[in-house]
Amino acid sequence: MQTLNVKRQKFRMPSFLLVTGGIFVLAFLILLAVRVIGGKPLGIRYFVEVQIWKAGALVKSLQYSSEIKSLSQGKYTNIIFLHHSVGDNLIRQTDFRDRLTQAGLSFWDHDYNYYGLNNPDGENLGFHFSIPDDNTDPVGLAKLFSQKVYPLPINALSGLMQYEVIILKSCFTGNVLPDEQSVEQTKQYYEVMHRFFAEHPEKLFILLTTPPLNSAEADAAMGARAREISEWLQSQEYIRNLPNLYVFDLYSAFAENNPASPNYNRLREDYKEGVALLQSWLKCGKHTV
Repeated sequence: MQTLNVKRQKFRMPSFLLVTGGIFVLAFLILLAVRVIGGKPLGIRYFVEVQIWKAGALVKSLQYSSEIKSLSQGKYTNIIFLHHSVGDNLIRQTDFRDRLTQAGLSFWDHDYNYYGLNNPDGENLGFHFSIPDDNTDPVGLAKLFSQKVYPLPINALSGLMQYEVIILKSCFTGNVLPDEQSVEQTKQYYEVMHRFFAEHPEKLFILLTTPPLNSAEADAAMGARAREISEWLQSQEYIRNLPNLYVFDLYSAFAENNPASPNYNRLREDYKEGVALLQSWLKCGKHTV
């Protein structure tokens, strides 16, 4: 009988796996050394917590999707207002929500991602649409309206597009315009948004011009550039007869409009102290929001 001699071959791990594993081990040891020597956290726990928070927000967003869409019946009565602090003050310090509710509108609003979405009753729902970089300045809005729209709210833009009317207000920091180049760049951001609006005639878009900066934060030249953007947004050069785009001049409502005033083109002195005039302005029949 012929005996078969079978040689045992040693298993050899591919060299690239050894190298990769070695790199990971070395990186871990370096991070561990930094943590021990520096005595400061590496931010890994925070990163994990943020990802869990975002995942939870996505799950809740999907859960509420049917309820949100059920209120969109083609009558432009289901509204979302994307804002930050000034928008929050408009809602909380006036009867803004009540007036819209009495008019038969379902008014939702979305604050910073940390605060997230509020339903028509003003109840915070405990989740957000993950607005990119939590940025509502023109650059942030341009990034938002460059996202792809999906049937389900798996990104911020898809979340907003569940509504029939989308109201947008840039944070006042959007008026930090140090030179003419920044003015032109800001206009380009708004043009990105305009292209999206034109591609979606089934939705109504309302832009609120950016609130003015305080005179302590902006000089006269910067204030003039802010007014230029506000007036341009209201002009036909920007709107171009787009039937589903409306621009409301929030800037002029808060800005000093008297050329003789030292605060011209910046926040009116009245609004530096309180909200009494803001409340009276919103309740005045001459100005309809």
